[in-house]
Amino acid sequence: MFFRRFRWARFCQLLDDIDEKVKDLRAEKPVQYKAHVGGGYFVSVTKGYRCVDFRKFYLPEGETEERPTRRGIALRLREWDAMRGIMQSINQSFDSLAKAAPCFEGYDHLNQMAAFQCSECYPFVFSERPLAC
Repeated sequence: MFFRRFRWARFCQLLDDIDEKVKDLRAEKPVQYKAHVGGGYFVSVTKGYRCVDFRKFYLPEGETEERPTRRGIALRLREWDAMRGIMQSINQSFDSLAKAAPCFEGYDHLNQMAAFQCSECYPFVFSERPLAC
């Protein structure tokens, strides 16, 4: 499940950055943007792909670079524009989403050890633990 409340909150924090990268993409500028939303999910905007991609990643055993799975969605730029147009309505319709905060702003992240044990913030650090879904 991609959109948990804290993932939605983190996604909303990234909107200005994503919009800026989409603007660069439309202007044919070089773009290589990838941001962690939570869990193993990332949002990316990359030159050569005229879309905003939301995708789950995994870390292959013995490797240090995460890789994308088939689980995700790529919004064409016009679909991204449509989604941006309804974001305010979504937050107005779902009070729990509008009031949500990213998990790293919570009390359980007040010290470094607690934060590192969060599988939402660090899904690949403790790979022996299953990811929270």
